[in-house]
Amino acid sequence: MQHIAIISSKGQITLPASIRRSLNLHEGDKITIVKRHGSIEIKPDTYQQELNDLRARAKAHMQRNGTWGMSWEEVRKRADEAKLKEYQEKYGPSA
Repeated sequence: MQHIAIISSKGQITLPASIRRSLNLHEGDKITIVKRHGSIEIKPDTYQQELNDLRARAKAHMQRNGTWGMSWEEVRKRADEAKLKEYQEKYGPSA
């Protein structure tokens, strides 16, 4: 699929409606423009969605492990205790 767009005096272009529909782009959406070997690639910017997904997965993991809402210090303390217990089970109590 090939389309022609004209660059305005402000350096702006209008993406053809068929392209916007095919990429599910709407007013206010962000796009990523990548320059490669004298060409450009335009694609939807998925950074914010990927970040939100990562946050949701981290929250779900912490909720499953009972650490959601704890301070980092408490989480670190629990991790250290778990490591010590695992070490002692493997090698016996330390002197």
